[in-house]
Amino acid sequence: MTTVPGWTDGLPYALFQANQAVQRRLLEAIDGLDVTITQLGIAVHLDELGHMSGSDLARRFRITPQSASTALAALEARGWVTRLRHPFHGRVIWYEVTDVGRAGAHEGRRRLGILQEQFAELLGADSMRATIDRLQEIPAVLDGPEPPATMWPA
Repeated sequence: MTTVPGWTDGLPYALFQANQAVQRRLLEAIDGLDVTITQLGIAVHLDELGHMSGSDLARRFRITPQSASTALAALEARGWVTRLRHPFHGRVIWYEVTDVGRAGAHEGRRRLGILQEQFAELLGADSMRATIDRLQEIPAVLDGPEPPATMWPA
């Protein structure tokens, strides 16, 4: 028979506590960029993957379409993204990162790289790689494989 750990002794609680600590550090790291973590993530993905629709981004991030739409509207208002009409599907809007957004995404990556180095010092490089690999298994098992980047042909 499996023994149920105490509330603060289980993995869910430990992951929650770790997530809260990391979230605080992430917010500190992006302070002054005038974007949220979700907005920064969307800008980074658009920079890396090219234009995508709001629906594609929602699937990719596993967020609601409304959350993606809100994030994209904020990024557009800040000049980080611009809208493009899809060449084949007239009702589909693609979003593309602008030069301002590309610079912001680059700065965000730089700042999170510093945070990554702090974690490497804390865990050790080999242990950190193993930890990342194991943590990436959790959403893959619980939520299924990562959805494709885009469903629309380019």
